[in-house]
Amino acid sequence: MGRPAAQRADPDPARSRRDQGRLSLPPRLLARLARALGSGRALVAILDYDGTLTPIVGSPRAARLAPAVRATLATLAAHPRVRLAILSGRALADVRRRVGVPRVVYGGCHGLEIGGAGLAFRHPAARRARVAAARRLLAAAVRGIPGARLEWKGLAVSLHYRHVAAARVGEVREAVARVQRRQPGVSVVAGHKVFDLVPRVGWDKGRAARWIARRLAPRLPGRATVLYVGDDTTDEAAFTVLRGRAVTVRVGAAPTAAGHVVRGVREVHGLLRWLVGALA
Repeated sequence: MGRPAAQRADPDPARSRRDQGRLSLPPRLLARLARALGSGRALVAILDYDGTLTPIVGSPRAARLAPAVRATLATLAAHPRVRLAILSGRALADVRRRVGVPRVVYGGCHGLEIGGAGLAFRHPAARRARVAAARRLLAAAVRGIPGARLEWKGLAVSLHYRHVAAARVGEVREAVARVQRRQPGVSVVAGHKVFDLVPRVGWDKGRAARWIARRLAPRLPGRATVLYVGDDTTDEAAFTVLRGRAVTVRVGAAPTAAGHVVRGVREVHGLLRWLVGALA
């Protein structure tokens, strides 16, 4: 659609240029989205939570969504041309409570459980007992490592090691490897200073994102563009699965399969505000 589509996407082009410069939003990304949303087209937006909507912080409990960001998400979720999903490694109930926006699809434990906006899914092969057994072994394995902390999520158990001394991180990795050898029914998902142990069922954020997109897109008028935004190694599965089928955005500089990269959480917030304007 070229320049006219980009102009139609934002009711105030001068403000858009100022925001773009201040937030360093990639012009190629904005042009791609402006073309995708032209002529009244629809959007399925799938977003990670930690490191994408909220900054990475010392304790997962402290990762709180800013009220202004919640308001922007609510505006997007209520738009008739948008379906919004939040896909996280957190437990489903946890991410739903932290975001707290209606008409949103929430995915927990890397998509092993999904609910909201009329969708309900729990992977049929995911057995909590496998993860519970791994949790017991892991608790014993890291008991003597200061700073190591376990978090139970139902369909996953997380080992956080952000506060473990660098000299002892190798012990954490070895503990995880020992537990996996003893519990071959679980997989290890590495993230930002965390290892998630989940049932080995051949499921990840990529498959979950595709499952969500295939069910949300038909609910929208006309052709829908899928947008996926995430910051972690776990999101690379989605970037790979959605390559050529979606607009994919990696948050933070790192080798990635995503088509676009933005600097950080602040830029994600700016992108969400831009989308609100583009859909107006």
